[in-house]
Amino acid sequence: MKKIEVQKIFTLLFIAVLSCSGVQKEDKKASPGQLFLAKDPEAKEVFRVFLSSDEYIVSQMRYEKTIMRVDDPGGDKFITDELSKYDKINETREGVIKVWLYPDTGKLMKVRPLHLTYLVEIDNLIVEDIQRWSFTFPKRVVAPAHFEIKYMVMLRKKQSDREIMREVRDQIREKKVTR
Repeated sequence: MKKIEVQKIFTLLFIAVLSCSGVQKEDKKASPGQLFLAKDPEAKEVFRVFLSSDEYIVSQMRYEKTIMRVDDPGGDKFITDELSKYDKINETREGVIKVWLYPDTGKLMKVRPLHLTYLVEIDNLIVEDIQRWSFTFPKRVVAPAHFEIKYMVMLRKKQSDREIMREVRDQIREKKVTR
């Protein structure tokens, strides 16, 4: 009888320890965006962008002393608003964009997707986003003249399936009427 009681006590203690450790892990757990934007000394890209319909956050990984992105809160808000149109599914994707700058002015020369998110509308939106960026060069030398920008795009389903279907039907009706 004592053996069974000891086993019950150990089982209860084990469950209590597990439940307490689970709570601690939840408190310390960082969001995917925070982990993505964390400073990484081995990062290949110069900038990382976390993009959702609620947030637009840029983090610089390298070349902090030679290149800086010019803040554009209005443009950032426009991109988050555009992304909200695609919040029909729960999905997180990453993509990489290669950027070339004119070596004399530092203006954008070329923007090319390097690794796609495989969501065509989102890839187009990311390219549009980069095309509005501008940079400053504290040392008055355009360096680097070409670099990568890594994006994490988080879509969140904010409508019910019924609401989404109604919206799609309305869009189809509008297209028929305008034709």
